[in-house]
Amino acid sequence: MLHSHPLKFANQDLRNHSFKGQNLNGADFSGSDIRGCDFSYASLQGANFERVKVGQTPRQFITVVGVAVVVALLAVDAIARMIFGSLGRTPGEPAWAYILALYISMGIAGVGSGIRGITGTKSIAGRIATVMSGTASGALLGFFYGGSTTGNNPQIATAAAVLGGMVMAVISFRARNRLVAVAVSVAGAVAGYGFAFLVGTIAIAFLSVQKLVGGVVWGILSLGFLRLTMNSLTFVARDIRSFSGTSFKGADLTNAVFDVSKLQE
Repeated sequence: MLHSHPLKFANQDLRNHSFKGQNLNGADFSGSDIRGCDFSYASLQGANFERVKVGQTPRQFITVVGVAVVVALLAVDAIARMIFGSLGRTPGEPAWAYILALYISMGIAGVGSGIRGITGTKSIAGRIATVMSGTASGALLGFFYGGSTTGNNPQIATAAAVLGGMVMAVISFRARNRLVAVAVSVAGAVAGYGFAFLVGTIAIAFLSVQKLVGGVVWGILSLGFLRLTMNSLTFVARDIRSFSGTSFKGADLTNAVFDVSKLQE
């Protein structure tokens, strides 16, 4: 049933307000700035949204960019140090098992993030790729920061890697927040680029001793990961542009009026 005296929100600055789950049947929002508002699961039957401004607010943009920058800095610091620490190591060394795990984790994170950039997050493949990338990225960061803060203790680093991977697996699987998606994509993109760099050094090593077949194969693999990294970065940019904004998820918009609403990107 609609309110006999409609709620008046006309011509107001309502940015970032939450109306989640509220009964707003017949409410008048005409001419208001509702950027960043959360109307998810609200009842908005017959509500008037003429001439409203919807979309993303500067605060939301700053938040998501800030998260992306922080994750990127943490990932670059960790992965760059691990990569340069692994260069020149040989299979006979005691640390080789950790180096192999580094290669595999970076490869999984890069592939997962790149596939997610191609398929999106709504498909089954996209969701699986997100969990894969998040798990591998969490393990990488857990291993590095768990070890570096405890004097490079391998047991603690390994435990931190397992914990980081498990936590990120759960978060990536359960969370539908774009903020999580941005963080996973950024970490995956950094890991993918790191793996491309590592594989590129292997290709150069093969070519330097005239092993053309091996050099070409590793070179193609490196280029493939660079392509996946670009897909990830493109998806990050798209996620940042569309982050949050005005949400009507699950809302009842029966007979609501949006005919001349103004969308502000």
